[in-house]
Order: sequence, then structure tokens, then C-alpha cells
Amino acid sequence: MPDHAFELSFDDASERAIVDQWLALKAAGIPSQADHRSMTNAPHLTLAAATPIPATLIEPAVSLIGPLLPTRIQLRGLILLGNGPRVTVAHLVEPTPALAAATLELRALVPGLRHPVWMPHLTLARRVPRRLLPAALEVLAATPTVETLSADRLRWWDPDADVVDDIAIG
Repeated sequence: MPDHAFELSFDDASERAIVDQWLALKAAGIPSQADHRSMTNAPHLTLAAATPIPATLIEPAVSLIGPLLPTRIQLRGLILLGNGPRVTVAHLVEPTPALAAATLELRALVPGLRHPVWMPHLTLARRVPRRLLPAALEVLAATPTVETLSADRLRWWDPDADVVDDIAIG
């Protein structure tokens, strides 16, 4: 059963900067998020994921996160997640102190969090074979990006109901 999630989505310029990195990786023959064509696949910052997240938490999520939108998200370098033969390549991101505090409040309301500790990141590529990491890093170093993204929407994803909705827009 897939996770439900509260996620932040980005303004057009921020989204384009990330999608350009996805496309550059794909053009170089490296797995990237550009390979995924589902309706939910867009650059995002997951605030909370669990199976399920009760719909009753939508209103508290909007109350906590909505007033902070739009908010700035700082890119702080690349990280590798996973310890197997394939890893996830992501941007480590730093939210504002207000967003970090509100996210922790929201997460405290969500039962059965997929990851009990929040490690804010923005995924660029999943399941990258370790042998391709040097090439992936070269591609990303050569692809222009921004240092600051603007998150302007809080998104609710309920895969059981096939719902992806913007529930707060800043």
C-alpha cells in the first residue's frame, strides 16, 4: 500500500530548475525522476508520509503550513541515500526555521510516520547504480540550478482515493 503524504510543491521557476536536472541526468543515461511518468511525479518536499494519513489531518496541515506559504527552501548540497548497490541522489534542503517548526508539529499529529525523523531533501534520481555516481555528479555540476527554491503550495496525496490536491496556496 503506497504512502499518503503532505508535500510542498514549488513555483514554476523552482520546479523548472529541478526538472532541468532530472532531464540532464536522463539525457546522460542515468536514472532520474524524469523517468517516472505518474501524475504525482513533480518536484516536491515531503513533510510527512504514512499509510494512511487520516483526511482529518488536512485542516491542521493547512492551519500549520498554509500561513507560511510561499516559503524559501535553501539547497545545501547533494546527498546519497541508501546503502545498497543502488542509491538515491537528492538535494539536502534547509527550510526556514518557521517551516521546520510547523513541520515537526504536523508530523507529531501523523500516526505511523514512514520515517520518524524528518530529513528534508528533494529527490533527483532513485535507484542509481553506484558505478554511475561519478557521471551523475558531473552532470549535476554542469547543470545550472538555483540556490533557493520557492515552495508555494501544500499538496495532499491520497493514493487510495487517487487524489493529489493543492490544499493551501501561498
